[in-house]
Amino acid sequence: MTRRWTCLLLTVLGASFLLPVHAADELVQSARFSVVGQDGKNQTAVGTWPKAHKKGERWPIVIAFSGMTESREGPARGYLAWPEKYGLLQAFSALLTPPLSRAAFGGLVREAHLSALNAELKTLPFKGVFVVGVYTPDLLAPEDREARTAAYAAWVANVLVPRVRDVFPVTSSTAREVGVDGVSLGGAVALEVGLRHPEVFGTIGALQPAVRGREAQLAERASQVLAHHALAIRLASSDGDPLLPVVRTLSAQLRKRQIPHGLVVTPGGHDYAYNRGPGVIELLRFHDRALRAPELRPGLAGESSK
Repeated sequence: MTRRWTCLLLTVLGASFLLPVHAADELVQSARFSVVGQDGKNQTAVGTWPKAHKKGERWPIVIAFSGMTESREGPARGYLAWPEKYGLLQAFSALLTPPLSRAAFGGLVREAHLSALNAELKTLPFKGVFVVGVYTPDLLAPEDREARTAAYAAWVANVLVPRVRDVFPVTSSTAREVGVDGVSLGGAVALEVGLRHPEVFGTIGALQPAVRGREAQLAERASQVLAHHALAIRLASSDGDPLLPVVRTLSAQLRKRQIPHGLVVTPGGHDYAYNRGPGVIELLRFHDRALRAPELRPGLAGESSK
């Protein structure tokens, strides 16, 4: 980032401020910003995006939700999961400087999948997206779940996304050039938020989503949405994930309704190693492709790596 651009960004952010960028991630930058929460009080979120910027270029937006551990940390810390715990900056750097190595996945990748991704990067280089880390409340608890989920989804779509666009003029203002994704609790939240507001979100990713018992309900909602909106959906899990059967059931329910979607299954467990490896790489790769090239969405949705 140039000194002039840094000053401009700080001026735009006002009370927001740039997060320190690790020396190993000189290609990427992060900035905190404030947003009015559901309770009417300011809370902090964080944006992460590539430093390289062509004149006039705007980044597609991805709202990234985190897991239960970070939810229990509360709003003061939980929003930092992706840049601080899940390896977001390192994954950005790896995708911006191909070819990808096994180390980028923490070793959790099969050779065929790694070769396919590197071949794809040669044809369609990774450009980048603007990832927003936000505090993810526990929406899995059954008490008033429907009402709490609807309220949170409306807040993300109608308050958080517009706030991101206001604070960061480098983000896309194009309708539906926004995606949602997340892991575990966050994967479930991404599905709920994205399917409730297809007028805002053009892509939905779910990494190891904790949706046990709601597979058919979510698939039916997706069927209703796709009757009126184009939407790219990608599910992902790992062979050591206890939620893998749940993810496969959701995939089967989507197939039953003839809903195109991707299912990516890699090595790994349900843990930080997965989040920092296959999980974060897949989050960035999928939305970069699907949000930047809507005409490719049918092909992207049909991919599978098992």
